[in-house]
Amino acid sequence: MMKHFGRLAAVSLAVALTAGCSTTTVTDSAAVAQDQSSHALKSAVPQDPALRLTTAEVMNILAGADADNYVLIDSRPATKFLAGHVPGAISIPKAKMQQQLATLPKDKTLVFYCGGLNCPLSPAAAKMAMANGFSKVKVWYEGSPGWAQAGNYSIIETKGLQKLQTSNKPFVLVDSRPAMKFQQAFIPGAVSLPKAEFPRKKHLLPGDKSTMVVFYCGGYHCQLSHQSAKMAIDEGYSKVSVYAAGSPEWKQAGLPMWGSQGSAGMQTAKTGLAETIEPAELTQLMAAGNVTIVDVRTAEEYAAGHLPGAVHVFDEDFIYKSEAALAKLPASGRVVLVCASGARAGGAYATIQAETNYANKAKVQYLDSSISYAADGSYTVGQ
Repeated sequence: MMKHFGRLAAVSLAVALTAGCSTTTVTDSAAVAQDQSSHALKSAVPQDPALRLTTAEVMNILAGADADNYVLIDSRPATKFLAGHVPGAISIPKAKMQQQLATLPKDKTLVFYCGGLNCPLSPAAAKMAMANGFSKVKVWYEGSPGWAQAGNYSIIETKGLQKLQTSNKPFVLVDSRPAMKFQQAFIPGAVSLPKAEFPRKKHLLPGDKSTMVVFYCGGYHCQLSHQSAKMAIDEGYSKVSVYAAGSPEWKQAGLPMWGSQGSAGMQTAKTGLAETIEPAELTQLMAAGNVTIVDVRTAEEYAAGHLPGAVHVFDEDFIYKSEAALAKLPASGRVVLVCASGARAGGAYATIQAETNYANKAKVQYLDSSISYAADGSYTVGQ
């Protein structure tokens, strides 16, 4: 449970950094309450000052180093949670709170939220927790409306996206992966807007910025959708969500994927080299010293941990700074591009093959698999 909270909290912080929004302190969001109508204020639930957390405080918690000391609990019905929730939150509907109390840690601060200032579910759930011996309890009264008004995106789950697709609600589903990945297999109804090309293709987004926009990419290891969501918010879109589970979970759920290849085998280049390389073969090449590893993640990701001997070239540099990027690649020999999930590496591969004059492009492959990196150079593939 806390791993889930910590992981999405870290993703939220990474998005803020990569999008250039390096604000360290969020302005207090008490103004959210002032934005409500007088009728809404009259019907708002009573607030306990001793329990109250503002949206600003919750945002700072999510971005802070002690995020794992908190459990963010969505007290709304499960259907609401699936349709959109705050990154890092877990779902415990108030109606099921009593039977779930035993699963909650008493050494961490429980933060309850629901549907805003008029919603009684989170205060009721907090009282139930305190009555059962939990002493570290807070209520975020502004809840999900306050989160959106503060310029944040929500997380939509698989069942929520399924329901959205069959509803009459207008929305746009955006695939943030490189175009090559989209062409191979994509969620029905999605449009392709690669994160790397967002600045020059943002016109593909709806003209009405109140339209709901949902971004997805290659699963929990992939940050492209989160980064794209932040960029959309910066462009003025007010209803932005991320389908963080992405294409891997969609496939695992047995849901349809459209595209030219789907789950078909690897394409083979004229040289006989497949465009992708298997983890086992890459390990053998690394052990023999017969390969150049090119890490196409951000500089911050690379600095936090990378494969031994890997060269860093940011994936977008192959588009916008191609001459300098290609100068870092060897004139001959095997070259393997890697990232965190395979998406960015695949995009860089497609760019090199189609848009550059790199003389050694026939020897380039990429690893189409998730990788977890450690600061000591160790790594795990496929988890």
